[in-house]
Amino acid sequence: MMAVLGQLQEILREYTDDRSLVVRSDTSILADIGLSSYDLAQLICEVETHFRIEISDRAAMQMQTAGDLVAYIEQNR
Repeated sequence: MMAVLGQLQEILREYTDDRSLVVRSDTSILADIGLSSYDLAQLICEVETHFRIEISDRAAMQMQTAGDLVAYIEQNR
């Protein structure tokens, strides 16, 4: 989980242009990081490209935390 979480943190740091951003498994993607639903859609596209997976709209809507996203990535790689 940590390797994927670290990669996700780097993607989020680049996306938000915040090199000091710390992402934990319980970090809320929308509330803690401050992403809008549009930003989340863009982030999902970047994650899909980086990890070479597909994330359905339904699955994306259910992801609340970074841990949810990491679990999905690990299960679908």
